[in-house]
Amino acid sequence: MLPPHRSLAFSAAALLVLGAFGCAPDGTTPSGDLSDHLSVDQATAQSTGHQHEPLGFTTVTKNTTDALPPSFNFFSSTPGVWKMVSAPTARLVTDATAPCSPPRVWSTTYKAGMQAGRGPITLWSQGKTGAPPESRRWYIQLCMKLGRNGLYENQAVGTKLFFISLADDPSIERCAVIPRAKGDVVQAIKSSWTVWAGFECAGILPNATFYQIAGAGRPLKSDVWQVHEWLLDAGDIDQANGRFQWWIDGKLVLDKRNQKFRTHKSGMTHGINRWRWAPTWGGIGGTRTRDDDYQIDNVYVSGQGKP
Repeated sequence: MLPPHRSLAFSAAALLVLGAFGCAPDGTTPSGDLSDHLSVDQATAQSTGHQHEPLGFTTVTKNTTDALPPSFNFFSSTPGVWKMVSAPTARLVTDATAPCSPPRVWSTTYKAGMQAGRGPITLWSQGKTGAPPESRRWYIQLCMKLGRNGLYENQAVGTKLFFISLADDPSIERCAVIPRAKGDVVQAIKSSWTVWAGFECAGILPNATFYQIAGAGRPLKSDVWQVHEWLLDAGDIDQANGRFQWWIDGKLVLDKRNQKFRTHKSGMTHGINRWRWAPTWGGIGGTRTRDDDYQIDNVYVSGQGKP
């Protein structure tokens, strides 16, 4: 097994420290309005079990995690296209308790001794070979379990869970929304965590931090299977009308409105185009003291709207 690698395009340590941008005064509660297509009321439960997938969305990619993608090259799935870096540390394991599509799940491990700013795996998906299709809106659902023996060791700032690429040319991937398990200021081993998300766009658009809703508590549980859903609207170009929402086990825990995700500056006009599992542990400072697993079951992505 090769040493852990730095996650693609976002390994620079300076990118970890996100400046809050456009948040409510207390940094937690959302503000402003959006068009009705992304209202919570419109996020009607679907027969597929994708509880907050809005009506009219079309499947972009789906993987029941019954097999790992081969290394090196993209290959077609039904639907979607998948790829994993060479010498992966991901494993295919069996867990009958996985709630989305048991029994097989993907599993990777943050090893003791791993330095901050590194991650054990990079695996990604897009809608088709070549230039992936772009959408203005994406819905993502997956089942996730983070930790071992009832606990998880988080870096002081947090853990980047994965990346949702948007705005930039898909072949460059300089811009992304990044859901995170938020750290508690100091490196710690705990049974639950708050969440947040970041927007990073290579200095072309301001970095932004999206805090969870006040009163959401500590919704991310260590070493427990949970159903996560995200809804992202890239908004109009050069308009602060984008939106990002996050549900855990059906409860809305984050709702960031009025965010600018795209701009004509430097051609950052693309839509949402790729999901990338590059789970990075922190960014600056800290060494892991224990092994922790990160497991995923059933990745589903759907989209709607032209970029």
